[in-house]
Amino acid sequence: MKKLITLLLALTFCFGLKAQTDLTQAVDFTATDCHGTEVHLFDILDRGQAVLIDFFYTTCTYCVQTVPHVVQSYYDLGCNMHDVFYMEITYRGVDTDQVCQNWCQTHGVEYPTISGPAGGSTICNQYHIDYYPTVILIMPNREIVIQDLYPIPNAQTIVNQLGAYGIQPHDCNGPSYNPQVSISIDEVTDTSIEATFMPNEDCATYYYMIATESEIQEGMSSAGLTLSEYLHTNGLSAGDTLSYTLSGLTPETRYTVYALPADPDGVLGEVVSDTATTLVHFEETLTFSMDTVNIVDNQYEINWITIYNNTSEDVIVTNICDQYEMLAFTLDGNQDFYCYDALEIRIPQGESVELGFVCNIIAKSDILTDIVTLSSNLPDASFVVMLEEPWSVNKNEASTTLHPNPANDFVTLKGESLGTVRVYNAIGQKVEEFEANGGEVNINTTGYENGVYVVKAGAQALRFVVKH
Repeated sequence: MKKLITLLLALTFCFGLKAQTDLTQAVDFTATDCHGTEVHLFDILDRGQAVLIDFFYTTCTYCVQTVPHVVQSYYDLGCNMHDVFYMEITYRGVDTDQVCQNWCQTHGVEYPTISGPAGGSTICNQYHIDYYPTVILIMPNREIVIQDLYPIPNAQTIVNQLGAYGIQPHDCNGPSYNPQVSISIDEVTDTSIEATFMPNEDCATYYYMIATESEIQEGMSSAGLTLSEYLHTNGLSAGDTLSYTLSGLTPETRYTVYALPADPDGVLGEVVSDTATTLVHFEETLTFSMDTVNIVDNQYEINWITIYNNTSEDVIVTNICDQYEMLAFTLDGNQDFYCYDALEIRIPQGESVELGFVCNIIAKSDILTDIVTLSSNLPDASFVVMLEEPWSVNKNEASTTLHPNPANDFVTLKGESLGTVRVYNAIGQKVEEFEANGGEVNINTTGYENGVYVVKAGAQALRFVVKH
């Protein structure tokens, strides 16, 4: 009689009428299954999977009868790789990791099994499980929508019950990913391109690059790689949305922005690209057709220089003045003015004007150069006027010589009573000064930069060019 009562109590405990949890919200837990894999409930829910938990113990008769149907539904619903994640938990201390491993091998259980000593006992108590088996379903919002799925006469029963919550059958070949990256070109300047890369949820990593078509082709050819292989090997990598700016580019050049997505398994997707052409480069100030202007022969002849507005806006010239106030100016041949005269000359962006000037010097002067400065709504711009006094050059042409011209390593100055010799560069800076003993001197020009120079000996001035 005692044995009969014990048997009846055991059967009641195994499949009692109240075989369910009374909770409606999930309780988080972290445990290690019998194979050594950590299981964190809320991590699984947070990635969008529902969780089915089979509470059991290894010697429960109805658990043994039910587990084949649970295992089959596990395969029918995608082997934990799609809408639902399976696990089972035993409460008993005697159901150790080793006992649970034997259970899994016997019944073909591939999903996590948490033994009693590894935390199963605590979890069963947290969920108020008193009868076994109890199968519950937790949705990603952590709501327990099935408090006990029982009876389970076959696998289709589980598939049907879970289908009511949007959980669909899948095969066990793993998720089907479609990694993609979209490209947005945000800003283009003359020397930079800013692009934003936006991966979709299937894209775990992507590789990106900004280059010209010729640079890409040369790189692929040199490495013997396809475009995907080249981007994978040489591209920068990221995982999240990223804004990236590449600077130091060439103005007015077509560039391509590339992105190569990869899924969580590292499988590469299709290369996507977009193009952008860098803008025209604009100077910060006005530019001139010549940086140095040489005035020769007739000092009253008009000398012309072109002023270019290659900036990003219209420019208003407010003043044109030379350093020594010895030049008179004319604009496009119909407006005469002098140094410090107030002006309002508009030069539209991309256009130019002709500036003419004449030298007003009527007597000998030691001045060899004059700097002309243009003031406007931009930073000042300037060019150099090189003054060659006709009387000095012409008068002494026969008696004073300078050769070779152009010069490379040296230039020889010959004349009578040379005395103090001074050498000036094109902008009037004194480069060298020394005393000449006799009527001939060699000037070492190896350290001179290429350009125009003037050598002056007493009242004599001769021009020469250095060309290495």
